[in-house]
Amino acid sequence: MKKWSVLAFLSALLMGCGSNDAEDVVVDTIGLNIDGLSNQEKQRYAQVSTDINTVIIYIAGQCFDAESERNPDMELIDFNCNIANYKDSASQAQYTNLSLNSGELVVTRTAKSAFKIQTKDNVKFHAASISDGTLNYRLEDDNAIHFTENEATDTHTVTFRGFFRDDKTLNVAYWTVESISSSPFSYEEDTNNQHSWLAGGSAKLSGKDSKTFDWTTSTTGQVVLPLTE
Repeated sequence: MKKWSVLAFLSALLMGCGSNDAEDVVVDTIGLNIDGLSNQEKQRYAQVSTDINTVIIYIAGQCFDAESERNPDMELIDFNCNIANYKDSASQAQYTNLSLNSGELVVTRTAKSAFKIQTKDNVKFHAASISDGTLNYRLEDDNAIHFTENEATDTHTVTFRGFFRDDKTLNVAYWTVESISSSPFSYEEDTNNQHSWLAGGSAKLSGKDSKTFDWTTSTTGQVVLPLTE
């Protein structure tokens, strides 16, 4: 089967499936070639994948604040968030130069201090460190960012799973990124609200042929690859 026939087949599979199974088939078949990445390239992919989650959480928080002003007594609700209204929020990422283009988030308040963030439309952005094309981040079906606040300790816990597509000039690539459940991230902001980051957690990136690599983040949100892989 020729390349474009494979792409058409896999695209149809994605459109017709309501779980992560179709995504896993796409990633495993024509996903990012992890074996072909240097450690520096892995660092960049991991940092971009971490930082886009950070920016999305920040934007969702801004949307929640705006929604709260309109409805101070709101209970458990869903609300939408247009990325176009927060394009300057990319400055929240300390280690990646992100340009936000478009997308719509669906934020569900699942409990008083717990939120589930998904995408109604893919978040489209550009990160020159890994691609010359448009990157798409999909948080649908079983994909989501989960954000929980502990008011007693003033800490914020984050887990996520998402599906990336890189529409670069040559060889469109796909990958999934998910946090490791035993090591969730801590969402942090500086006192001047200039930067946000995900600290102290672990995640892994999955690509073609079931290849993966993992990483942790420092206390300031910088990706740290393991000494041995």
